[in-house]
Amino acid sequence: MSTSLLGIAREGDEFYVLNITDNYKARLVHWFKDLEERLVATLKTGTSVALVGPHGSGKSVVARTIAAKFVGEYYAVIDLGVDTVTFDNLLEILHEVPNAMGFYDPLGITLYDNPLVPRAELATTWMRRCRIIIDRALYLNTRETPTLLVLPYDLFRHSICRQQIEKNMKIIDIAEYMRHIDLSTVLREVFSSHAAALGCRKSSPDAYIEYLLKRHNDLSGVFALAAYGGRLYAKQRCAAYKPESLYQDALLQLSKIYYELYQELFFPTCRAARAISIPLLLSLQGQHLPVELAHPLANVDQIARRLSILNKITPTTEAAALAREEVLEELRTLYMPQEELNEAVRWAVAPKESVIKESLKLTIKEHPCVSIHENPAQKIRIVYRGLPALRPEYSLDFAKVIAAAALGKNDICREEVGKYFCSGDAVPQAVVEALALGRRITLETYTVILTPRCVEDDYELMKQFALTDARRASAVCLEKFAEVLYRTVLQRPEALDMFYKLYQDYIEAAIVRGTPQALRNLALAHYFGAPPRGAEDMLKRLVNTASALEDFKTVAAALSSLASITADETGRLLPSCDCPFLKAFVAYSIARRLVELGHHQEALKLLKTALTEAKRGDPRHEPTPQFIQELEELYREAALEASKVSP
Repeated sequence: MSTSLLGIAREGDEFYVLNITDNYKARLVHWFKDLEERLVATLKTGTSVALVGPHGSGKSVVARTIAAKFVGEYYAVIDLGVDTVTFDNLLEILHEVPNAMGFYDPLGITLYDNPLVPRAELATTWMRRCRIIIDRALYLNTRETPTLLVLPYDLFRHSICRQQIEKNMKIIDIAEYMRHIDLSTVLREVFSSHAAALGCRKSSPDAYIEYLLKRHNDLSGVFALAAYGGRLYAKQRCAAYKPESLYQDALLQLSKIYYELYQELFFPTCRAARAISIPLLLSLQGQHLPVELAHPLANVDQIARRLSILNKITPTTEAAALAREEVLEELRTLYMPQEELNEAVRWAVAPKESVIKESLKLTIKEHPCVSIHENPAQKIRIVYRGLPALRPEYSLDFAKVIAAAALGKNDICREEVGKYFCSGDAVPQAVVEALALGRRITLETYTVILTPRCVEDDYELMKQFALTDARRASAVCLEKFAEVLYRTVLQRPEALDMFYKLYQDYIEAAIVRGTPQALRNLALAHYFGAPPRGAEDMLKRLVNTASALEDFKTVAAALSSLASITADETGRLLPSCDCPFLKAFVAYSIARRLVELGHHQEALKLLKTALTEAKRGDPRHEPTPQFIQELEELYREAALEASKVSP
C-alpha cells in the first residue's frame, strides 16, 4: 500500500481515510465523485478554487482525496502554510516538476491528520496570516499553478481576506452539492463504514441518521456526526440503541473539538470572553444583536459608572460643566468599537451553524469568564440609557423603535438609529425586553411632558404613547389605543405579546378607565391574538369590569381567551349568571381547550351544558346556526375520542 502525504491511502482503485479510528481505516465511498471531477477539472484549467461549506460536511476529505490523486499523477502539492524558508525552497524546485498545486486546509493540513478533527491552532493561523496565504496563492497563479483552499463558512465569512478570495478564486460551496445527492444514503454509508472499521459486521444506521438530519437541516456536522455515531455504535458492541442518546454522545465528543477551535479563534482570553459573553449567549438562543450594540456591551459596567457620575453632576458652574464634558468624552470612547475585538464581536452576534450552536451550548458554560446567569436585558438597557446622554435625539428614536416593534414595521431598521436596535430587518426579543424592562425606557430618558392628541395615524399615535405615561392619557386616547391594538392583532396575532411588553400600562389603564368600546376591542384582541401567560390577571380584571356593565359579548371573548391560557382552572371559568349565550359560548371555549389537552370526558359535560344553554335562547344574544353547528361537531369529536378510552 502506498500512502499520500495528506492522510489518504490508496489500495488499488480504493481510497481510505487513515487514523480516524485508532489505527483502523474507513473507506471513502463514491458519493463525492461528481464533486471531485468538477474540482479536478477546474484546477487543471489553472483556476484556483475555494471549497467552502459547513463544518463537518466532508470538505477536508474531498480536498485530501484530490490532493492524493494529484500526487499520484506526479503533481507537487505545496502546503501554503509552511514557513518562509521552506516555501522559498519549494519555489526554487517548482520548475523541476511537470505540474503543481497549492493547497491549504486551515483545519488540518499536517501529515496524517484526521480530517474529521479540526486543528484550532491552524485555524487561528489562518485568521491572523490569511493575507500571506492568499499572496502565496496569487504568486503561484502567476506561475500557472492553481490553489485549492478549504474553508468552513465562519473562517471564510469572518476572514479579512474574504474579498480577496471572492475576487481571485472560484467559490464552490459543498452544501449546494450535498442538496442534490441522496444524503440519507450517503450518511448511512459513512456510519456503517466507520462501524465496520471497528468490527461491526452489520450496523443499523437508519434511526440515527434520520434523527441527525432532523437536528441539522443546514447540513452542518452531518458527516462528522455520522462518523462519530458509527464509532460509538461499535464501541457499544453494535447493540440496539436510542438514536437521541447515541447522538448526544457523538455531539459531546465533537463539541469539545469545536469549543477549543472557537475559543482559540475568538475568545482566547478572559477579557475577550467577557466582551462577547452576552451577544454570544443570545446568538446561541437564536437572538442576534446588532453589532453596534454588541460593541459597547463589552464596557457595560464602565458605562454604568459614568452614567451614575453624570446623574450627580449639575453643570451650574464652569468647573462642573467641564467635569461633565470629560465624563461624556469617556462615555463616547466606551461606545467605540475595540479594533482587537471587532471580528470576535461580529462572529458572536452572527447566526451559527447548527452543529456549532449545539456544541457551544454544551461547552460554553465551562469557560470561567462567561457568565450564563446575567440578565441580558438589564445590560442592554444600561447601554441604551447612555445613548441619550451622548445624543439627546435618541430619546425620540426610542419611541420610534417601540412603536415600530409593536406595529410590526421594519422601516425603522433602515434608518440611522436602526444600527443600535435591529438585526437584519427585525428587532431582537432581547432588545424589546431591554426597552420594556420594568417600564418603557422612554419614561426614564424623555423628560418633556407630552399630552397625546390621539388624532394621528397608528404609527404616530403609538410613538406619542411610547413617550407618555398611560396615567396621563384621556379616555379617548385609551379607546384609540384599544382600537389600534385590535387592528394590529387581527393582522399579526403574535403582536399581542409585544404590546404586553411595551405598552402594558396602556392595557391596564384601558381596562380600568376605558369606555365600553375600548373594553370590547381589548377582549377581541385577546380572543383573536395569542395571549401571553402574563395576560391572566388582565383578563380577569377585564371580565370583572365588563360583567359590571353587563356586556356579555365582551365577557365571553375575555373568558374564552382566559380558557386558552389557564389549563388548570378551566372548570372554574363558567359564569353563574342568568346569561344563556354567555354560558354556552364560554362552555364551548373551555371544552375546546379541554379537547386539545385530551380531557374528553370533562369536555363532553361542558358541551352538554353549552348545547342546553344555546338552545334555551337568550333574547339579548341569539346564537347563530354556525355556532350551533360548531358545538355539535365538537361534541361528536369529543364523544368519539372518549369512547376510544372507555373500558
